[in-house]
Amino acid sequence: MKEKEKLFFIPLGGCSEIGMNMYVYGYDNGREVNYILVDAGVTFPDPEYTPGVDLIMPDTSFIENNISNFKAIFITHAHEDHIGSLTHLFEYIEAPIYCGKFTALIAKSKISKGGGNTKLVKIVDHYPKMIKVGPFNVGFVNISHSIPEASGLVIETPCSRIFHSGDFKVDHSPVLGKPFNNELLSKIGKKGINTLVCDSTNVFNEHKGRSEASLLDNFVKLFMEVKGVIVATTFASNLARLKTLASAAYQSGRSLVVLGRAMNNMIKYGKESGILKDFPDILSPRDAKLVPKSHLLVLASGSQGEPRAASAQLAREGYMGFTIGKGDVFLFSSKTIPGNELRVSYIIDQLERKEVQVIEDKNGLFHVSGHANKPDLKIFHNLISPDLFIPMHGEFRHLKEHIRIAKESGIKTLLVQNGDVAQISNSASAAIIDKVEYGRIFLDGSVLIDEEEGVVSERKKLMYNGIVNVSILINNISPYTHFELNFIGVSTTIDFKNEVITHLEDEINFFINNKIKNLKNCENYLFETEVRRILNKFFKNEIGKKPQISICIHRMDIM
Repeated sequence: MKEKEKLFFIPLGGCSEIGMNMYVYGYDNGREVNYILVDAGVTFPDPEYTPGVDLIMPDTSFIENNISNFKAIFITHAHEDHIGSLTHLFEYIEAPIYCGKFTALIAKSKISKGGGNTKLVKIVDHYPKMIKVGPFNVGFVNISHSIPEASGLVIETPCSRIFHSGDFKVDHSPVLGKPFNNELLSKIGKKGINTLVCDSTNVFNEHKGRSEASLLDNFVKLFMEVKGVIVATTFASNLARLKTLASAAYQSGRSLVVLGRAMNNMIKYGKESGILKDFPDILSPRDAKLVPKSHLLVLASGSQGEPRAASAQLAREGYMGFTIGKGDVFLFSSKTIPGNELRVSYIIDQLERKEVQVIEDKNGLFHVSGHANKPDLKIFHNLISPDLFIPMHGEFRHLKEHIRIAKESGIKTLLVQNGDVAQISNSASAAIIDKVEYGRIFLDGSVLIDEEEGVVSERKKLMYNGIVNVSILINNISPYTHFELNFIGVSTTIDFKNEVITHLEDEINFFINNKIKNLKNCENYLFETEVRRILNKFFKNEIGKKPQISICIHRMDIM
């Protein structure tokens, strides 16, 4: 390695949270710095903290400021927290996107939706094939996960060799896709890996992970026992789970119905890419009405409680004319993502009211995780055998715990958080050397807004405190004012409203008579400031809250 050569790792998302993955690798040869981007993900809003927001993605200011130096984007797999921001990223970046065939179908759909150039999507062959992009050589390594074509990345530069794990699990019989390949990963490790950047999602799970194939018999047994219709929900992207459920339906003599656009689209992409083979025929909801309930399995989207998804609508009234009730079974073949518990709980409550039997996966019979647990992470560390270890895809507590595990194996470690610039070209001197602009961008309808703009914080204030609209008529000639108040989301009565107006008039008249020499020359902002001060103090004292106050001033000149 030449003395001036440097390699950087810069996470813009994913190294302080689970989700929103976006990682930059940069190579500095002493004359210029070239970058590649690994993954372009989003996370989903919590209505309590980000009301009205549709999606959350990393602040990409660093990319925009260095746009000419970005040579390519590499997508490890097609989960939303790795691919979801492609729709919006291409408003300003045009670089080739490398990914697998299945992932490419989804990437093209997202880029097309954003008005981007779908020709930039390039389908790759897998390792040992390598893609040459500027000073980078990148190879896609088949790795098992809960979606087809998940890949780890071998990233080679003139000064270093990195393995970026992506999301993975140790599964030697994954139902769909390539199995976890110990031999291949060991060969990659023996060639020498300077730095391993590794998934930390399940670092606190002490149990060895289980294979997707272990679920089939459990599903078949359940499907044979139930006399009514069975509705099963899972992540739409988990094609292996959909294949397992469909196979169990076939073995138990049940016909298949699929409800929900996301799930139908994923099945379509799976078939088009050649990954999803021998999938049973799907009945339309209309045709399903002609089949006895005991002969039906319904796959429904919306495992995380999304209000408009098929699962939520089935729980409330019905979906596309399809309904469920007493004697039927609703199966959650998924893990509830933290933050979605209330929405899922609401669906369960609605189903219970319909006397539908709800089966949650509390004992591991009907769901296995797509991420490596602690024992599997240790196996992975040993196979890759890096000089330096950096955890990713986790909250701070996950990163800290993963650091501790790596240290137990004698591996040098570096904890990197969003925005950190980590120099990793030499494991002996790896360190955080700088900080870049980072944060979160909100998709609000069709508009992208910075989290610092205050729009969301204003909504939270409205949500908790309500708003008072104040209309003020001022006579510039004589000291006369007239107020109209409108309360929205404020607990009040007619008598209270009149009390507020009386108090405001008294205080403003005092303000005019004692502190303003000429009402006509009094700037509006001074008047607004005083009105806001009076009302804030009054509401705080009287109702214990400070509503948002919107003020509109009208002036007239009348003798």
